[in-house]
Amino acid sequence: MENLEINQHMNDETESLQQEDAAFRILVCIDGSEESYRGLRYAVRLARGYDTDITLLYVRKVDKELSSEGLDMRISRENMLDWGIELPGMAALKQGLEILTELGYLEGEWSSEMMHIDNRGDPVGDNIVEYSNSSGRKVCLKIMVAPSAELGILEEAETGHYDITIVSETDMDDNDKGFSLSNSVSQTIATESETSVIVAKALEENKGHLVCLNGSVASLNMAREDAIMAARCDCPVYLYTVVKDESLLEVAQARIDEARMVIEEAGFSITGEKIGIGDKVENIIEEGKKHSLIVLSGEHKIGFRRFFKSSLVYRVLEGAHNSVMVRR
Repeated sequence: MENLEINQHMNDETESLQQEDAAFRILVCIDGSEESYRGLRYAVRLARGYDTDITLLYVRKVDKELSSEGLDMRISRENMLDWGIELPGMAALKQGLEILTELGYLEGEWSSEMMHIDNRGDPVGDNIVEYSNSSGRKVCLKIMVAPSAELGILEEAETGHYDITIVSETDMDDNDKGFSLSNSVSQTIATESETSVIVAKALEENKGHLVCLNGSVASLNMAREDAIMAARCDCPVYLYTVVKDESLLEVAQARIDEARMVIEEAGFSITGEKIGIGDKVENIIEEGKKHSLIVLSGEHKIGFRRFFKSSLVYRVLEGAHNSVMVRR
């Protein structure tokens, strides 16, 4: 009876997800690094075949001394990319826009609208240019003012109701006006966000998703939802679970079989499966090297960070050599 209820719940959620495809929203955090642009390219791949809104976000430091040079008077009639001042972050977003154009994401006719929001006493504040086409697809370029990259990204992720946030892990130093997406920033976003997060590290395409199972209902939900998302980008899905010794191999196989069944009932398929034996974190990190993303199930509300730091998710995030997605 319990399995029937779980399966019915999953089928209901699948139908809901399919009905809401048009509203799929991706937030891509940009700091001007090549890693952040790899994250943007992956976002475009995830958007294939669906009406997806993509926001490129650059977070800059509050600078009450920054001259607006009359920007407020021009804000309603000038496109952000044509401003006569070199606003911090503009070059990074311009490059992101060029990548979207190169990838064919901005084909056809698009209209643009400029928006300005006063923020934290900064003379320029938050500035957005929103592009939209006749089908309703949107691309937003946003320069946000915040005390830190973490606060800015988490605020945008929450208020914008994004399905996925992509934050790249780089070793760039902060510049005078903007924030780099360092290791500590990306881990904080993955720790505190209540929605799914991809932490991009040397993000490579075409290697598939390693979906890590732990036997919980949340893990099964995660496997099904990732299979739906992976179908967007024609990404193969591999199921993986780890047990401490060979006496638990039957338990491990049952986890994989159940996840495969749930995915197939949703109309999708897997490419491969594997069982690891030994330390869970070490096995996941090592096996994850072969794939584009290590996919883990995270709690919807993290609670106290000191507890999260002892969890498998945090330890994998800390030690992984490649990209990790925490699905919520």
